[in-house]
Amino acid sequence: MRKMQVIDIVIPLSPEIPLHPKIDLHAPLTHAIELMVRHNVEEITVVSRDRPIGIVRLKDAFQEIGLQQDETAGTP
Repeated sequence: MRKMQVIDIVIPLSPEIPLHPKIDLHAPLTHAIELMVRHNVEEITVVSRDRPIGIVRLKDAFQEIGLQQDETAGTP
């Protein structure tokens, strides 16, 4: 089974998303989840060659790996 990466679920960059924290486009999806949980954010900027290209949302990352985020409890 192929290891899931950020590239699998990246969506277009939104101007209001901060550039920190950020994650590389080809990083493992689990690293993106860890960063978002650690920084208590729902979205993270995705970069390629240190340029912002999109975002990943925590709920999409959880869904991709087969988990659901409890909307009432916030970040798991």
